[in-house]
Amino acid sequence: MDRRLILDLIDLSRPGLEIGALDKPTVTRDHGPVAYVDRADRAELAAWYADPGHGIDPADLVDVDHVWGEETLLQAVGGRRAFAYVIASHVIEHVPDVFGWLGEIAAVLEDGGRAVFAVPDKRFSFDYPRPPSTSGEFVGAWLEGRRRPNTRQIFNHFHDTRPEGVPDRDEKALTEWAQGCVALCRRAVSQDEYIDAHGWVFTPVSMARALDLASRLELLPFRIADFQPTPPGDAEFLVTLERLPDSWDFAARRAAFHESLEALDLPPETQTTGAAPDLLARAEAAIAHAQAIEASTFWRMTAPLRRIVDAARRISSGSRR
Repeated sequence: MDRRLILDLIDLSRPGLEIGALDKPTVTRDHGPVAYVDRADRAELAAWYADPGHGIDPADLVDVDHVWGEETLLQAVGGRRAFAYVIASHVIEHVPDVFGWLGEIAAVLEDGGRAVFAVPDKRFSFDYPRPPSTSGEFVGAWLEGRRRPNTRQIFNHFHDTRPEGVPDRDEKALTEWAQGCVALCRRAVSQDEYIDAHGWVFTPVSMARALDLASRLELLPFRIADFQPTPPGDAEFLVTLERLPDSWDFAARRAAFHESLEALDLPPETQTTGAAPDLLARAEAAIAHAQAIEASTFWRMTAPLRRIVDAARRISSGSRR
């Protein structure tokens, strides 16, 4: 999908935020008053992406204005509810708690402000073997107030994803990989380390259902302003939410959201998991234009696991000598 479509959905003359822009911001400072938000400052991100395998040139990283981690987004931006838009491309699937994350975005948007998300469609990405995230998973993360991916999210991401073009692992490699995934989860717990992962898996329909649940639980003060499902030959869809006034009571907010949900005309999804031939054919076309990005993303995210597996192999080889 052409990310420039996002520019037509927001008011560039007003202050806005872009989350996770890294080296490819959708909105540049030449477009208007934008501030960049990320999990770390530019220096820390540059150190993380110094490895050429990440596919990101640290010199091209944007200057991060606000670091959003353990504190809320409202705290990170200085307590100001003063933004006309927040955009995030391929970020929502990484956050530990989707409902809490959306609530924190709502807290910084002015009435009528927009939140725009480009979301990978799991049917046409390396998440295709995984089922869509469930309602209980969303609620559990919100009740926990999760600020980091938990071991379930970490394990499911590294164990169950399947990048395009990677050959099948043999029996030995599958065992090593599974054991490495558990070792990575143990490291996240024992070292209190933030392990990046696709904690959430979406299709357009499953996203609409998740938003509907958040609205019913009084966690989503938004209506759906625009929803562009995954185009043929593409691998992502676009969701735009519009902030509703705090002065409205729950019944009014719920009615506005429900009306916007009912207005959607999403195409049916007959297959949401597995490797159906028709989906794989479409996935190959979709991934073709984004192969370099997806490959580098998977390579970056699996680097910690590959190091664990390689270390285990060396130890195992040494013990047999």
